[in-house]
Amino acid sequence: MTDDANKTAWYALRRTLPTWSFEANLRELVACLPRYGVDEVIIKVDTEEFTHGQPPLDWVKAYQPKLFRIRDEMRKLGIAYSINPWITVGHCDRGRDARPQVPGLRTVVGHDGVECTCCACPLSTAWRAHLTQVWTLYAETEPHILWIEDDIRTFNHAPVTYGCFCPEHMRKFSERVGQAVTREELVAAMLRPGAPHSWRTAYLDMQAEVMIDTVAFIRGVVQRVSPTTSLGLMSSGPHQHCLEGRRWQEFATALAGDRPLYSRPPMGNYNEDSLRGFYYSHDSIKITRHCLPAGVIEQTEVESCPFTRYSKSVAFTFLEMALSFAYGSHGVTMNLFDHTGTPLEAEPWFGAMLKAKKPFLNALAAQAQKPGRYAGVRLLHHDRSTFSRQLPAGAPYGALGEDGHAMMQALEAHGLPTTYDASPVIAASGQTIRAFADDEIRTMLKGGLFLDVVAARVLMERGFGPEIGLEGLLEPVCLDQLGAFACEEFFNPAFGGADKKFLTLTTPHLGGRPDVGIMHLSPGADTLSALVDPDARRVYPAMSAFQNRLGGRVVVHALAWDSCAWGVSFCHPFRVDQLQGVMHWLGNGLLPVVVRGGVWPLALRKECDDRTTLLGLFNLSLDSWPQVEFDLPADTVVAGLERLTADGHWRADDALACELRNGRRVISYARPVPFDEPLFVRLGVCVGATLLKKGAPQTPS
Repeated sequence: MTDDANKTAWYALRRTLPTWSFEANLRELVACLPRYGVDEVIIKVDTEEFTHGQPPLDWVKAYQPKLFRIRDEMRKLGIAYSINPWITVGHCDRGRDARPQVPGLRTVVGHDGVECTCCACPLSTAWRAHLTQVWTLYAETEPHILWIEDDIRTFNHAPVTYGCFCPEHMRKFSERVGQAVTREELVAAMLRPGAPHSWRTAYLDMQAEVMIDTVAFIRGVVQRVSPTTSLGLMSSGPHQHCLEGRRWQEFATALAGDRPLYSRPPMGNYNEDSLRGFYYSHDSIKITRHCLPAGVIEQTEVESCPFTRYSKSVAFTFLEMALSFAYGSHGVTMNLFDHTGTPLEAEPWFGAMLKAKKPFLNALAAQAQKPGRYAGVRLLHHDRSTFSRQLPAGAPYGALGEDGHAMMQALEAHGLPTTYDASPVIAASGQTIRAFADDEIRTMLKGGLFLDVVAARVLMERGFGPEIGLEGLLEPVCLDQLGAFACEEFFNPAFGGADKKFLTLTTPHLGGRPDVGIMHLSPGADTLSALVDPDARRVYPAMSAFQNRLGGRVVVHALAWDSCAWGVSFCHPFRVDQLQGVMHWLGNGLLPVVVRGGVWPLALRKECDDRTTLLGLFNLSLDSWPQVEFDLPADTVVAGLERLTADGHWRADDALACELRNGRRVISYARPVPFDEPLFVRLGVCVGATLLKKGAPQTPS
C-alpha cells in the first residue's frame, strides 16, 4: 500500500491525561500510539468525573504547559494533535455551581423554569468573556482541531429542560414580537394544540440566530490566535436539533470560517446492548451528512462508557468502526479509555484490534470515501419540522422534535437500505412531510411514494387525496377503540401476498397495539392487506396501492408507524415479502437495492463516480446468514466482482455470482456471513490488471 492508502482509515484517539498521572500517561501515548496505528490524538481537558464545570481559568493556565508537551511529543511521532474541551456551554450541572468562579454568569433557564447552576446561557456576556480567556489558552498550543462538544445546543442541559427562557432570552423575544411575554406564556404558545402559534416560528428563528452568532464568536476566538486551527462540531442528531430550529448550513458556515469544518456525528451505542443499535449509528452518519454543507470532514464518534469490555466488547467496537468507514466517513474519534488515568494497556485487546484491523479498514475506507452517493429508499428530513408540527392537547415540549423515526429501522431491518438523497422511491411517516411545500409534494407524487397513515392525513389536509388514492381517512386511534381485531392479512398476490398470510397487530411488542386510521379508497385503488377480526373476516383496508394522474405510484398503510414499527413484533418474514413487494412496485423496476438471505440486515449500495459500486452487509443477528443476495436494477453494470478479505485486499471469489432474475440483476454470495465479519463486494473493479468500466462486457448471467 502507498502511504496515502495507510491514512484512509484515520484513527483519532480521544484521551485525558489527568494531572496526577500525566507523566505515565504521556509515556504510554508515545509508546502505544504508533503501535496501535493511531493518526491523531485528541486531548480531552477537565473531563468527565473530575470536571470542574466551567473550567477555572487558573487551572487551565496551569495545565497549558502540559498541552505544549503533548503537542511536541506528537509532532516527533508524526501524529496530529487536537483538543476536545469537555464542555462548551455545559452538558449538565452534576452538582457543580460555576457562578462563584465566573462572576455574573447567566445560566440556562428551561421551559419548565428550572435554572441551571453550571450550564451557561449562550447570551451570557460573563460566559463569553470566560470562554475567550480559556479557549485562547487552548488555541495558543496550535491544535489541528479544536472540538466543540454537542452541548452547543438549547436542550438537555437538565433532565427535562428544553430551550433557554432566561430573562435575557425573554427580553430579546419580547422585543422581537413587540410585546412583553413571560416564559409561561411563550411555552404555552409553543405547545398550543393544532395549527402552530406564530410565536413558535419567532422563538425558533431567534434561537437559531443566537446559536449561529455563538459559534461564529467561538471560531473568532480560536482563529484570531491560531488561524490554522480548524473547528470540529459534535452534534446530537438532526431530529433533535429541530427542537432549536438549527439552520445547519448557516451554522456550519459560521463555525468553519475559512478553514475546513470537522463533523462528529453521534453513533450512540455507548454500551453494547444490541447489534441492532447500529441502525441508529449508520442513520446518524447519513442524516447529519445530509444536513451539512459539502466538503465537511467527518470523523464519527466511537465511544464507550464506562470504558471497559464490560461496556463494549472489542468485536462490537470493530464493527462500529467498520460501519463508520463503510458509510464513507473520513475517520473515527475513539473514546475507548477512561478519564481517570487508567493505563491504555490495562485492557490491551483494544490496541491489538486497532493494529490488526487497520489494513481491512484502510481498504474499505479507500473505496467508500470515493465521491458518489448511497442509494436506497429516500427518507424525509426537514430542518424546519418543528415549525410546522401540530401537537395534541397536553403534549410535552419534547414532542416538538421531528417524528417518523421508526420508518428507517423498519425498512432497513426488512432488507431495504435507506438514504436521504434523491431516489425513485420515497417513504414518509409522521408529520415531517408537513414542512415541505406543495410543489415539493407534487414532485414526490410523480414518483413512488410510501405513506403511513399520519403522513397520508397531512396530504389529505393539503388537498392531495385524489393523488394518493383516498376519498377519506379518519384520524388514527388505538386499534382497540375500533373493535376486536386479530391481524393484518396480506393477501394480494400481485405484491407477494396470499390468503391467510397474517401479520400480528400486537405491536410494537407484546401487549402493544398500533394506532390505525380507517381508509376510504378511491376508485382504482387496490387493497393489498386488510384488518381482520378474530374470525379472520376482512373488515377495513390496511394497505392500498394507487397510480395517480401525475404518473406516480402511491402506497398508503393505515398504521401509524411511530406507534408500531420500531418494535420486534412488527418484523416478520411476511413483512419482508410485503415491504419488498411494495417497494419494487413503487420503484417500477428502478428500486436501487434490496438484500435477502437472513434477518436483521444492515445493507448498503454506493454508486461511486469512478463507475465502481460498493455493496455491503452487516449481519445484526448472532445467527450467521447462510448466503446473501443483493437485488439490483437490471441495468446495473457488473464488469467484475471482488470481495474485501480480512487482510485488506479486494480479490475475486468463486462464492460470488451474478445472474438476471425476474427482470433484476442479482449478486449472490454463497458462503455464511457471521455477525463479526461484515461482507463487502465491489463491482466494476480491477480484474487482473484491467479496470473494467461501465460499457465493458457484463458478467455472464
